[in-house]
Amino acid sequence: MNTPTSPDPEALYDKPHSVDLAQVMMVFQYFMLVSVSVGIGPRLFNWFKGETSDVPVLSDLEAAINVGSSFPIPIVLAAIVVFTAPYVMVVLGLGHGRKLARAIAVLIVPVNSTIGVIAVIRTYGEVFALVVSPIWILVALCVLGGLASHNARQWFRQGGWEPWYVRYEVDQFQQRRRPRPRRRRRHIAHDPNEADAD
Repeated sequence: MNTPTSPDPEALYDKPHSVDLAQVMMVFQYFMLVSVSVGIGPRLFNWFKGETSDVPVLSDLEAAINVGSSFPIPIVLAAIVVFTAPYVMVVLGLGHGRKLARAIAVLIVPVNSTIGVIAVIRTYGEVFALVVSPIWILVALCVLGGLASHNARQWFRQGGWEPWYVRYEVDQFQQRRRPRPRRRRRHIAHDPNEADAD
């Protein structure tokens, strides 16, 4: 949104929606990665399989479905602890227009997608991975496309909203301090044909 008080016509006072999209998709990708790494689905399936092992038809179906094991819990928890804080900083940095956050996001999003697809293959098998892999690719493309848009590039070039917000506040302050011109009283010329009122 262009603001007339700024001398730069391309100054963005509002964060572009493409940056919002990149942030939301990165959070979505994070939770996808955590859920696949922890392997919530296989753990629930294996528990349900143990509970229904004596049901005749259901036990045969469960035996035909081959679900692999997820990554070990200690490794997953350690990775989540190490990975979460920098990830949150990168997502927030995108909103503040930090160039370093953008560069890190461009690097880690494809890596996350690769890890996610490998985790899906390991946990659920190759057939399920063929169905889920396009979702991982779509999420990565949304993040990278959002960060590569024209408005997003301008957002990171200007350093987010802070420089322009400060300039906006300065402009508003200067306008308030500017002396207002005094109103001149209208002087109505006396009509010589009009009789003087007593």
